[in-house]
Amino acid sequence: MEILPVVASHAVYGLIAWGIVVLLRRFGALPHTRILVACLVAGAVAGLVAMLAWPADVAVLLNLPGVLLGDLAYTWSISLFGDPSSSQAHYTIPWMLRVPQVYVLVSVLVYGLVGAIVQVILNHQKK
Repeated sequence: MEILPVVASHAVYGLIAWGIVVLLRRFGALPHTRILVACLVAGAVAGLVAMLAWPADVAVLLNLPGVLLGDLAYTWSISLFGDPSSSQAHYTIPWMLRVPQVYVLVSVLVYGLVGAIVQVILNHQKK
C-alpha cells in the first residue's frame, strides 16, 4: 500500500481541523471544545470522502481508519443485528450501518475520540 496518499489525505483533514480551530478562536466561540468540534467536522469530511470514493480502492487511501474500522463495524453489525445466513445480509441491518454509510459514522467517532482526548489533555493543562 502506498503511504504517501494516506499521509497526504490525513494532512488535509488536519488542516481542515486546524482551520476550524482558528475560526472558532477568532470568533471567541467554544473555548473549551474547539478541538473536539474541529475533529468531529474533519471526521465527517473524511467519512464523506470515503463514502463517495467507495467502491474504488482509493477509499482506503483517503480514510484508512474510517474504512478499516467501518468494514469491521459492518461485519459485526451483520453478526449482531442482522441475519448472517441470509443471501441479502446487507439488507438485514440498519441503513446507517451498511457500507458505505458506516464510513461516515465510524470516521466521526474515531476522529471525535482523538479530538476528545486532545481536548481533555489541553483543558487539563490550562488549569
